[in-house]
Amino acid sequence: MRLKIHQLGELFGILLLLGSTAMQLFYLEPMKRQIEWRLAAFTAQQNAQVQLRESFINQITLLQQMNAAPEVITATEARRDEIFAKYRNSDADISDYMLENERVEGYLEIVVIVLFGLGSLLAGLGRTFDMMAARKTAGE
Repeated sequence: MRLKIHQLGELFGILLLLGSTAMQLFYLEPMKRQIEWRLAAFTAQQNAQVQLRESFINQITLLQQMNAAPEVITATEARRDEIFAKYRNSDADISDYMLENERVEGYLEIVVIVLFGLGSLLAGLGRTFDMMAARKTAGE
């Protein structure tokens, strides 16, 4: 049995539908989930950074009120700066990842929508032509 061109188009349309669904399930959804996880980690990190900043402010203020040696205050400030330098690096890493992957995610969403639309159109046209051919054959 040989397939007609509209049946091949319908089959190709169904393959496009399956491809768009597979891309959505196996690539786009995991990417969205990873972005959400990193965003949650970023939020937790920001909260920790605020709490740590306040803790260092309190510690330095207490040291100053207790007339601690300048070396102790300087060491505490150096430790604070060292810790916040690590936060700045991780902030930049997370924001770079987010900016990079959100752009890719947007492009992939467009590809999925186009594949789905084209697949639906081809499958629908193939089915329509098949029904027209069946009606034509029944009418003869």
